[in-house]
Amino acid sequence: MNNDKRPAISVLIPVYNVEKYLPRCLDSVLGQTFQDFEIVCVNDASPDNSMAVLKRYAEADSRVVIIDKPQNEGLMMARRTGYKNARGDYFFFLDSDDYLPKYALQALYDRANESEAAITVGNMELVNEQGRKVLRPRARRVGATSKSYLKWMLNWGSPSLCGSLFSRTLFDGHEYTALMRQGFSEDRILLTEILTRREPKIAVSDTVTYYYWLNNESITRKRPSDKSVTEQFKALYLCYDIVNDAKWGLDADNKNYIIRYLSLYVEKGCSPGLLKSIDDRNADFLRFKVMKRYVGARLAAHTWLCCNMPLYRPVMHGIRLLIRRLQGKD
Repeated sequence: MNNDKRPAISVLIPVYNVEKYLPRCLDSVLGQTFQDFEIVCVNDASPDNSMAVLKRYAEADSRVVIIDKPQNEGLMMARRTGYKNARGDYFFFLDSDDYLPKYALQALYDRANESEAAITVGNMELVNEQGRKVLRPRARRVGATSKSYLKWMLNWGSPSLCGSLFSRTLFDGHEYTALMRQGFSEDRILLTEILTRREPKIAVSDTVTYYYWLNNESITRKRPSDKSVTEQFKALYLCYDIVNDAKWGLDADNKNYIIRYLSLYVEKGCSPGLLKSIDDRNADFLRFKVMKRYVGARLAAHTWLCCNMPLYRPVMHGIRLLIRRLQGKD
């Protein structure tokens, strides 16, 4: 590749402790039908042999660019390092334990050029260890505007950056929040800021553009600790305040998403006392009357029972996990 020529797409991959998944991830990019790209790999001081894997690929293909960070700073900072150093006209975020269908970049690039949109959203499939794929549709749900996309996110839609194409114009000359060692809701923070501050035009592709690997070792799939719960809700409230400040008339949706997260974490076994200590607003949101107003009587009753009936909570959480396994989502 001519290093003076800007590639059409920069694929941005944060790398940490993913030695066994990294070859599959990189091979899926190098095997794309669309070939005008660079792969910016940010090694976040990974303790395993991921760096050796990256060097092997970089030696074989000059489009693989390695940024080696001297100390671990977390996923959010690694992504920031990636887009700050990327040269492409468009950015594509890819997690290193996930991978791509071979036509993903072509489908997104063609649609982005046709529509002149700043964000082009594709569909995603969840893939479990048995190889079962379950569609997570986004393309027909996000709408055509920043407000419609944000409203969908606030009503349990996926806030993932991955599987979409972002114009570099959304990043040039703009500073977004990047928190050190942030491992939860980091996608939501960046996407919420982009949507509210830049108000980009949205286009969609019905094509599946991303395979999300259901990695049981992922931090998002481990039993939540007090520390991880605190980190999660601080990120959620950061987004909550950004949405409030935007004044887009999404107050009810904004409260809905906070209450649904509270319900989920209470069901998982988090102490209501811990949740209330993280942010004073949680105490009000966990009141039955408030929950009923914003999420309905059924979820309000479920959440109240999880908080107040010790035997109810583990039974209902077990049923939820069973349903997810039957659906191929776990």
